[in-house]
Amino acid sequence: DLLFILDLTGSQQPYIDSVKSSINTICAEILGSDHLNSAHPGNLRVAFIGFRDHYPQEDSFVTRQWDFVSDIARIHANLRSLPGADGGGDGPEASTAALARALTMGWRNDCNKVAVLVSDAPPHGIGSQGDYWPHGVPGVPDPLDLAREMLQKKITLHFVACEPSLSRFHNALDFYRGLTRITAGIVVPLLDARVMSTCIIGSALESLAIQDLVNEYRETLEELVPSREPSLVVKYLHALMRVRGRTADQLIMENIYAMSDDRKENVEIWSSARNLADAKARLRVSL
Repeated sequence: DLLFILDLTGSQQPYIDSVKSSINTICAEILGSDHLNSAHPGNLRVAFIGFRDHYPQEDSFVTRQWDFVSDIARIHANLRSLPGADGGGDGPEASTAALARALTMGWRNDCNKVAVLVSDAPPHGIGSQGDYWPHGVPGVPDPLDLAREMLQKKITLHFVACEPSLSRFHNALDFYRGLTRITAGIVVPLLDARVMSTCIIGSALESLAIQDLVNEYRETLEELVPSREPSLVVKYLHALMRVRGRTADQLIMENIYAMSDDRKENVEIWSSARNLADAKARLRVSL
């Protein structure tokens, strides 16, 4: 199950257009992966959530969603019905509300679950400049709690960072790195909307590859983890994979970010904090 969570505010039209133009390629590449049992279309279902912002910063809508379908014609129809990019109000947007909505979608229990969030803006409440709701939007859950709930439901969250816009916001990159780390996801920097499909395909295939490894080595992990240091477990699994000639797909993108020790520590804080307030109180620097 592949869920697109798309920022539909004013600056995002090139990225929306890229998803629309490449959805056939995205579906074909994932269906053709060795990590799926067959290329039957029903093996892949696609859903969409679009988000803008909360009133009074935005008066059109907060989120809109189209639940999971496998029929490619229906996927296209849902894409065509996505609103164009418009509005947005202040800098941060309603991405947290979109994450909350993601947890209500019709996920299957017995499948790999991947959510790809695409945005150039932070959520409310993380300490970014120009935030109408600096402590979070009233009534909207804490995004760190939502990520932990995604982990419980085995949903891997990846974030496509539309740059250079995202990095202009204080704390945004470190926050999304911490958020995705909770679900074992990754942050993918994107400087050109034309390679959007590559980012999404790579993110999905990496998640499938990791799940394959977990399934294959589940018994070994269950035996080793309670009694060994994590680093020793990782070394043992790497050695076992080499003996078996086992490899895994990994998405590798050019690293455009300079990560200082302070920033690395902040990512760890975001991923381990009880809530946003706890994290902001512990941050080493404001970025």
